[in-house]
Amino acid sequence: MESMDRTFELTRRDVNRLRRVLIELLDQSEADSCLVCDGAGHVLAHENVNRQDPLLISALGAGVFAATRELARILGEDEFSTVLHQGVKRSILMAAATEEILLVVMFSGENRVGLVKLYTPAAVDAIRGIFESIKSRGAEGDPSVDRNFVLKETADIFSGSQS
Repeated sequence: MESMDRTFELTRRDVNRLRRVLIELLDQSEADSCLVCDGAGHVLAHENVNRQDPLLISALGAGVFAATRELARILGEDEFSTVLHQGVKRSILMAAATEEILLVVMFSGENRVGLVKLYTPAAVDAIRGIFESIKSRGAEGDPSVDRNFVLKETADIFSGSQS
């Protein structure tokens, strides 16, 4: 059976909703920066990713998460929904919001890992809800096909201003 790709558009409003979730997560968890990407590593929204390249982080994070899913399968787990890489100076937590969507949170300091772990599930739930509403907006067609998300109106969508 041949798989057909389906594409869902993310509007400026969708990205702003995602950014509000990210801003709230940063405020609550005291994390440094975060982003939302798809399974291919495309950045869909980000906040405070100033010193790092969000495209590189999302591409590598998506790769790590794909490898983690394969490890889970090999070990007989349905999935590992969270991956934590804890370093001396900086750490990163990646959490699956959906099969296609990943939340990446970067933070420093040992004491913040607890806050990040505490507040990430609520952010993941909020992100999942946003993508469910995006999918329901374009729900016609076969639900079993692969899905992609593309940004509509990409000009200024990653700037600091929100509409």
